[in-house]
Amino acid sequence: MRTTDKRKERGDRARANILHHAIQIASVEGLEGLTFGRVAADAGVAKGNIQVLFGDREALQLATIESGVALYAETVVGPAMAEPTAVERLIALVEGWYTFVEQRTLPGGCLVHALSSEYRTRPGEIRDRVEHHRIGARQRIIDLSNEAVRAGELQAGTDVEQLAFELMSHQASANVAALMGETSQFELARRASGQRIAAARGA
Repeated sequence: MRTTDKRKERGDRARANILHHAIQIASVEGLEGLTFGRVAADAGVAKGNIQVLFGDREALQLATIESGVALYAETVVGPAMAEPTAVERLIALVEGWYTFVEQRTLPGGCLVHALSSEYRTRPGEIRDRVEHHRIGARQRIIDLSNEAVRAGELQAGTDVEQLAFELMSHQASANVAALMGETSQFELARRASGQRIAAARGA
């Protein structure tokens, strides 16, 4: 049993190392940049090890998406959800996204925004998975906004669908601006997001 546990631990460490490098590559070059050879070279492992752990390239790509989303959840979503009120959670979630991109937690910024562009016209399981996470991010904003309206923290009658659309649109623009080195445009999107939430609060 101990031998089996140690083998599993080694496998888990190897998998985590591979995915760490895979999300770095994917955030910059997209999932098409993920080949066993490229990831193996970056991670310092043999291509055969990656095949044993993931099976095929699409499985590696799908696991990379989940790993990138998990990193974002740990870095941004978790801390934001620990705030005491719904509106504070919403503000922390939005500001956390900008900090995540600004600090290059992933070198290519927001993985989901990048992959949304890459796979927008390419049907299949990868596109479905990306869309699942896009919908989840939007729904998180909608749910927090609805909670904030019920608590009187956002104005009654706030169109939460419109609010979520605008906040995510600012993020999409900001992600491109960050990668293009357009700092002023990135900060403009950041300020616009804060002002939009302030307006919904009646501030």
